[in-house]
Amino acid sequence: MLQTSSVAAVVNARIVTLRSPIDGTVSAKPPQGSTQLSVVHEGDAILHVVNARGDRVRLDDLRRQMSRMENERPSFAAKLAAAETAQQDLARQAAQFRDGRILQLQARIAEIQSAIEAAAARREKAVAAVERASSLIKSGSVSTVEMARLTREQAIAQQTADFTDREHRFRAIVSTEFRRS
Repeated sequence: MLQTSSVAAVVNARIVTLRSPIDGTVSAKPPQGSTQLSVVHEGDAILHVVNARGDRVRLDDLRRQMSRMENERPSFAAKLAAAETAQQDLARQAAQFRDGRILQLQARIAEIQSAIEAAAARREKAVAAVERASSLIKSGSVSTVEMARLTREQAIAQQTADFTDREHRFRAIVSTEFRRS
């Protein structure tokens, strides 16, 4: 390859064009364990181009950046471990909050259930009082003012029972949704 050529020569082989992206001095670099006439395999270095005046700033920057990244890797690994620990801690806290909130909602539901039973008892008492007063008003034993008061108490007892029933249904829905999440 590096011999003098002739215009009358015949080459019985593939001709390969070699290109280099940089300027410099070309020096032969035969593959290890090969002779000058041996077969060249793909990927083997045939020549070596050396440019003593070449700009090595970018190469030096990349080497510094690689060194800095290697130095920062343990720090990033420690930060990742800390973040994973914090995530596990937050997940634990969220589970504890959810469990506590469910218990709180269940207690509130039990309280509302008691309030519903109390409101139902007051409503039944008010209905019985109105029925008694209705039968006594005919004989004149109960005044119309007393009948109006008993009727009003019956309406209030009914509204209270309806409200506590709606609140119970709402809390039951909230509790169910909270358990799902």
